[in-house]
Amino acid sequence: MVSTFQNYLLSKVKASETLLNFVAAIYSSKTSIFLKGSKHNKIQYTGAFLKKTDIKINGSNNIVDIAPKVRLINCLLNIRGNHCRIRIDPSCTLKNVELWIEDTGSQIIIESRTTIEGGHLASTEGKTITIGNDCMFSNHIEIRNGDSHSIFSTESSQRINPAKEVKIGNHVWLGSDVKVLKGTVIDDGTIIGTGSIVSGLIDSNCIYAGIPAKKVKEHVSWRRDRK
Repeated sequence: MVSTFQNYLLSKVKASETLLNFVAAIYSSKTSIFLKGSKHNKIQYTGAFLKKTDIKINGSNNIVDIAPKVRLINCLLNIRGNHCRIRIDPSCTLKNVELWIEDTGSQIIIESRTTIEGGHLASTEGKTITIGNDCMFSNHIEIRNGDSHSIFSTESSQRINPAKEVKIGNHVWLGSDVKVLKGTVIDDGTIIGTGSIVSGLIDSNCIYAGIPAKKVKEHVSWRRDRK
């Protein structure tokens, strides 16, 4: 009876935008926002449920846009730069996740109904990390679109390791401890095995595994339930 009543209340909250925003505001009342040396930043999380989550911005003209029905639990959203953006679309759930952005114009975009159980996503040098709809990421995930430090040619003194975009398609499953490196494109419906290191172009509806990750099976799909 308790479970049925709770489900009834939840359905009522979801059906009413006003009630959803009210309940979300109470739930998120202890969310911490730190602004240092900042101006003209926009932070939006109306209707989202934030627990033990910090938002830190050191810079100007940045946007943090967290859509309604998003759940963030024990997360850190950190921006150190200008004209950067974090966007999390409706009905995503992130637990124990750091979203880390530096430099000018860098972005992290997570589309609707995606879940992440834990990890670190870092976007730098004005590049973007994009994660599609209905993805399922396990814990200890690491996604980077840069190397954090510079590598130079000793002959030309030119830097040879610029950041590159990362794009993960819709309905992608990353197993635990997966690392996704700069320049990676993972197409829709693909599964990445536990502990894999991924780079380059990854085909759709396949299983990849290993270090580096290689294709081990084609023509597959997956579902969240085990039935």
